This record gives sequence, structure tokens and C-alpha cells, in this order.
Amino acid sequence: MSAHSRRPAGYDFVEMPFDLFLGVPKHRVPPVVLESGMSENGWIPVNPRTLETRYENAYAVGDGANTGTPKAGVFAEGAARAVASALIAKLRGSGDIVNYNGFGTCYIEFGAGRIGKVEVDFFSGPAPTGNYYEPSVALRADKETFGSSRRSRWFGL
Repeated sequence: MSAHSRRPAGYDFVEMPFDLFLGVPKHRVPPVVLESGMSENGWIPVNPRTLETRYENAYAVGDGANTGTPKAGVFAEGAARAVASALIAKLRGSGDIVNYNGFGTCYIEFGAGRIGKVEVDFFSGPAPTGNYYEPSVALRADKETFGSSRRSRWFGL
């Protein structure tokens, strides 16, 4: 991407003009993980329900873990909860381990105060399932609760 020419180049190196560019960089594990030998085909293979790697006592969470779910924070949060429960149970020598459920919710802004919502479940059935909720002003309260619950839990705000 050249800010001067205001033309990003795609994977095919064809330049595209723009006025406002919103982009997501290609997801991949960092070079240190590639160099460690922990990844295969650019991802860290894990048990998708426990996030365990092939290395003893090593887990992978987030964008680098090959879980079969999207690379989004809501999925990393659920995966982290599963890993945390396993580590706590292991350290205590007892306790319930919570498997990663592969469920996530995403809110989408449509303007004029309208919010849409998508809920996706990747693991509870033979194939992923999802629900799409049409944009509405009423869903704004859901999105605000979603965000405030995370700020409270993560940062005490």
C-alpha cells in the first residue's frame, strides 16, 4: 500500500484507487512461530476443543491456532476460557475443564443507529450453524451490553 499514490496493491499486484481504505492484514503466525517448527502450513495445529498442541503442556489461542473457527476476538476469548480452565485444573490437580465451544457473536453497524447480529456455532453439530438478525435499533442495547460486559470483566471498568 502506498499512502502517497493512494492505491493499495492486491495479491495479484493490481492497484486499486480509493478514497477511504479499511483493510485487514493477512492472518498468519509470526516469524518466531514459523521458525520454531511449531506450525504446519502457516498455522499451529491444535485439538479444536482443548487447544492443546502436539507439545506437552503447550496450548495455542488466537489467530495462530488452527481451530476451524474465524480469526476474531470473540472466538479467541472462548478459546482462552477453555485453556484457562485446563491450566487451573492441572495446577490444582482437580476441577472442571471447559472445552472450547466454537460459539461466537458478531455485531455489525449499518448506520442510522441500526445494528445487525450474527451468531455462529462451529462445534455443537455435524456442520457449523448460524443465525442472522436483521439490523435494528433494538439490537444496539445488546451490542452495548456485550461491550460493557467485556470491559468490566477484562479491565474492571
